[in-house]
Amino acid sequence: MTIEATRIVEGAPLGHARSERITRFRPAYRRYIAALTSCSSRAEDLAESFPAMLFALATGYASPEARERCFMMIEDGSSLREAAEALGLPYWLRRLPAAAFQNPIPELPDSEDFLRRVGNAIPQAPIEAGHWLERIAYAYQACDEGYACWVGRQTRFPFRRLFPAPFTLLAAYAWFSAHRETPGGCLIKVPFDDQMGIRRAYDEARAWRRRIELAVALGNGITSTWVRPGEALGYSFVPLASLADFLAEADAMGNCLDQYAAPVRSGNVRVFSVRRDGRPVANLELTPHGDDGAMPQIEQLRGPSNARVPARVWQAAYAWLGSQAILPFKAEPAEGAEAVWSGIWQPYLQHLKAAQCLARVRELAGETKPGARQSIAAARRAIPEAS
Repeated sequence: MTIEATRIVEGAPLGHARSERITRFRPAYRRYIAALTSCSSRAEDLAESFPAMLFALATGYASPEARERCFMMIEDGSSLREAAEALGLPYWLRRLPAAAFQNPIPELPDSEDFLRRVGNAIPQAPIEAGHWLERIAYAYQACDEGYACWVGRQTRFPFRRLFPAPFTLLAAYAWFSAHRETPGGCLIKVPFDDQMGIRRAYDEARAWRRRIELAVALGNGITSTWVRPGEALGYSFVPLASLADFLAEADAMGNCLDQYAAPVRSGNVRVFSVRRDGRPVANLELTPHGDDGAMPQIEQLRGPSNARVPARVWQAAYAWLGSQAILPFKAEPAEGAEAVWSGIWQPYLQHLKAAQCLARVRELAGETKPGARQSIAAARRAIPEAS
């Protein structure tokens, strides 16, 4: 009897040993396992020696021809490694228990290097092993084998949740880190590497997502700076109107201007670089005055790393602001936000193949769309403090 000719005999009795082997697998797949093992004692032995192969044969892994070839090799007594190669099944899956297979086996890394790097991190508990495998599959499909290796070594992922909220973001961050030529990759300040711990990687991924949000909030740039650039007491006041302006200023001043999406999105903030001899020495933030929304007020004036500034910088700021012919204030959303958003995310969306990955990434990308609300506090609590 060939593998494709097997059929389920409803109510057929099972011996105790065979029944015990079959019940190690998830309930949804036991009847298929029973059907396959009913015609072959060698196939039944796979429940002990290579549960993943038995599960793969019973659940339609690879092509019918590959399954038939693998099945006949098992019947003929070929080595399990040779049978796995014929089926295209990663041999390292032999180390996972039957209960780890919660869904049909997806595309996975298949190299000796992968097993060498993650072998010691494979969980022994069946439930944790199943979650670990699902994470590996997603990491591989959503990024690459290197990132899947990193995920596989992170034994402190909270197994109580199969896909914690930050998981999709981390995979996207890792992929864009390897594609710095893309619009999204250009926004990464510290690229992912496999020596990072979970906390560091997540913090950098969050900073990158906020840069995306800033890029979308700015769109084609701020067209109305409210007040004009100028000089006073030896200081120059230069408006920040584009993404490049904000990023360069954040780097020069060591502050969070590259994370300024929410204030920019509100439309009620204008930021100026205060410069001395062409060098940034402070940043000034203007907002509408509480008593008269048409009039600007200095909301913040800070030096490098948000340090306090000397009195002379305050004097120059007030002198410059007092010399202005105040223009009508318009809190207008930036134009081109949708195009910027699409330009950032499309390369990654085109890279993805698995529908499951695509759905999750579209959800993540949707959170950075114009007008979307972000809530990441709960996600951060799901990440352990150290790796």
